[in-house]
Amino acid sequence: MKINDMVRLQEGMKQYSSGKNYDVFRMLLGQKDVSTAKKTAADAYIPAAINSKPRTPMWDGQFTKRERTMSDEEFEKAIKQMALEYAEKATQIGNSGKSKSMINNELYNLNREFEWKKAKLEVPYVSVVSPDRKAAFAAADFTKSNSVYGNEINAFGGYDLMTWGPSGWSTTPTPAEVERMKKFSNIYIDTLKEYEAEHGQIPYTTISKAVAPVRNYL
Repeated sequence: MKINDMVRLQEGMKQYSSGKNYDVFRMLLGQKDVSTAKKTAADAYIPAAINSKPRTPMWDGQFTKRERTMSDEEFEKAIKQMALEYAEKATQIGNSGKSKSMINNELYNLNREFEWKKAKLEVPYVSVVSPDRKAAFAAADFTKSNSVYGNEINAFGGYDLMTWGPSGWSTTPTPAEVERMKKFSNIYIDTLKEYEAEHGQIPYTTISKAVAPVRNYL
């Protein structure tokens, strides 16, 4: 989930909690006139999802305090190796001599594969600086709020660490986590740029991602 989406969802949660106004979700999603907006099945789902009891998160896909698995040097080496592996495989596919449509599909599948690989490595990398969301979840009182709170200020100035909503769990990062995510991304992208400087442009798929394979928030 993108940070902007998290902000909109959190604002919607606050307005819903205070006024029980389900239309706020449609407004936040871009519908200007909710009074005349066409009602959909999703409208019935929104309050049901909010009022449902939060499920236990799948912690393997969540940023939370955990034992370090590598040194920062080892992490950075693994990120660079992953980027190089992607670049080499993408270049091999692009030079395979297959039809454009087959190459495009194979590049799309490669991209999805590596999005998952990146997410799997990013979780332990970022979790080095994460608060203990698992402990905060265990101590949360969900009769009062669908958010999990901690003692550390998040990137938006609040203390909520996670929020249960229509799409499952959304994680609100801390400033340290945001910086860690940026560093991960920069290492990966810089490695791709270095590869391109030496070997030429890496071929990329033109197929749009229908669903971005991000961390599991459920």
